Amino acid sequence: MWTLEFHHRTFRIDIDQVEMNTPPDRELIERRFGPLGSGAQSLAIRGVQYSLAQLLAQIGAEFDDSKPIDALALAGGGYVLRYIDGQDQRVVAAEFDEDFRLLGEMRASLSEWEGDGSNLAYYSGH
Repeated sequence: MWTLEFHHRTFRIDIDQVEMNTPPDRELIERRFGPLGSGAQSLAIRGVQYSLAQLLAQIGAEFDDSKPIDALALAGGGYVLRYIDGQDQRVVAAEFDEDFRLLGEMRASLSEWEGDGSNLAYYSGH
């Protein structure tokens, strides 16, 4: 049982009775950016066409175990690159601006895509 005081009122919360309705990380990524693999294989930024591998290098995520999946231009003017971080065993959705400054990222475990008929094995090499 937790007790919380807020604006001279006391609330008691039985933590065992609270349900966490947080959606899985995969759902958050796909709700925001679409199904994995549905984005582009290259992006034009400031008039220059970048492949997925070049985008990985531009945002500083080019490692031996990083594998690009897709990229999108966002309605608000930013961009997102989705890739697999092999060391962390996660899909990463990295948001960045036209100067390749990272604005944020979302991560989801690779296991959230296993066995669902997705083509994640194509990207992960499994």
